[in-house]
Amino acid sequence: MELKHIGNQFQVKIIIGVIAGIALVISLFSIPIPVRAPSSSVDVTQSSCNCIIFRIDDIQDYWLNQVQNGLMDHFMSKNEKVTLGVVMHFVGNDSSIVNKITTGHNSGTFELAIHGWDHVDYAKLSAQQQHDTVALANRKMEVLWGKGTDVFIPPFNSYNNDTLSVLKSLNMKIISVAFSQELPNIYDPSKPNSPANKVYKSQPDSNIKDNYGIYHIPEGVGFYDFEGATSSKIPVQSILSTIDSKIASYGYAVVTLHPQDFAVKDASKKPINQINPSEISDLDTIINHAHKQGYAIKSFSEALQQPASS
Repeated sequence: MELKHIGNQFQVKIIIGVIAGIALVISLFSIPIPVRAPSSSVDVTQSSCNCIIFRIDDIQDYWLNQVQNGLMDHFMSKNEKVTLGVVMHFVGNDSSIVNKITTGHNSGTFELAIHGWDHVDYAKLSAQQQHDTVALANRKMEVLWGKGTDVFIPPFNSYNNDTLSVLKSLNMKIISVAFSQELPNIYDPSKPNSPANKVYKSQPDSNIKDNYGIYHIPEGVGFYDFEGATSSKIPVQSILSTIDSKIASYGYAVVTLHPQDFAVKDASKKPINQINPSEISDLDTIINHAHKQGYAIKSFSEALQQPASS
């Protein structure tokens, strides 16, 4: 996928001295950063979520900001929940983005998730780099919006066991990647119904988590399919079929959206900063399908049936 602020300079030397990084955030905002209390224990109730979870990845300052704001406005206008995967290093200066997130977050429409400090492959970072950048991201989120998060959406859907250990150490509870990119010890695609799989099921008598105590709630389908620098639209009927299948198997379906999915494309197929009404119409088809099928639209925390992070 193509992001305005992503470059190779972030790939290796992400954070040089977390203490200096945290000090920078404090100086930028001139607001004391609260110490985040450990999350309360998860209380999973004995019923199926029977729901769709929409997540919008790559939320950040300036890049396609009219499209981002239009998409967020659409969810708010319909009073439908959505989880925002925010690239935390690149948010805080674009008041249109920050204020929109504030409005939706305060209304309870938006759940916030960390989509990396930078948009880099976390499986290629050291355990210390992962810890320091996720911790820094959560602290900055608290400064901007008053709360941290329990949800981590790794950029490129890529993570490793160090990631899970880091999430445990930071009292985070939920990770969301594509099914196809779950670790082999978490999900075996050749044996999707194996009791050894650690993918969470929102069903009666189910409380599946991994050995680190992390809940895996994977992406079931995207709005577009990304292969390297190219993308292709997934037919709406295929999306609806996958949603039905995932809900039947797991009690929920995660649908991943990106800002560029909803942008008008120029002659070279590159997104421009203008929202495409046709793509919004297709999104509404999915939302209407949810209502007809009796599916709820919820956040990750609601699907897990635990309180949001505070």
